[in-house]
Amino acid sequence: MSANGCPTPRRLYEKWDIAAIIECIIGDNMTTAAVKSTITPNNDAVITEIEIAAPPARVFQALTTRDQALQWGCGEAFEMTHWEMDTRPGGSWRFTSKPRTDAGKGFDHHGEVLQIDPPRLLEVSWFASWHPDPKHRTVVRWDLAPIPTGTHLKVTHSNLAALAGAAQGYSQGWPGLVQQIKNFIEKQKQ
Repeated sequence: MSANGCPTPRRLYEKWDIAAIIECIIGDNMTTAAVKSTITPNNDAVITEIEIAAPPARVFQALTTRDQALQWGCGEAFEMTHWEMDTRPGGSWRFTSKPRTDAGKGFDHHGEVLQIDPPRLLEVSWFASWHPDPKHRTVVRWDLAPIPTGTHLKVTHSNLAALAGAAQGYSQGWPGLVQQIKNFIEKQKQ
């Protein structure tokens, strides 16, 4: 283990520990009272929810704008080194992250925009180079709803049952990522 609690890059690459990779790439487990993450009974989806003190249009902008994603997409253990999104149905998206402690191989995530309805909905197919089956298509859906204090953000990552350990790993990773998004957006308001 490294000093930040994530497996060393060598362990990640050699053992392909999907739960550890997910937790470290998309966020440290920051489950708090503000973040709720559940796994569906069939282990096919992870649903993560958070409230953000900003209107849906501001949150949607942070999700789909390169300069902002490169900021909220970096954590203690990993940094996002590449990010792009063509924000139209059928448009492609891609980001690459790599361990901060190693100049080695990055982790590639990519897919296409399936649905987009600013500022309420963004749904993308999700492929990851480090999944046990990198060609297995999962789907990430971002639902944004206005609430009196800002936005209720609900992220649903589905079609995970075929990937052993993925639901557990993503249930540990998504809370950290949505918390990073919340922190980034709310800090920008000050």
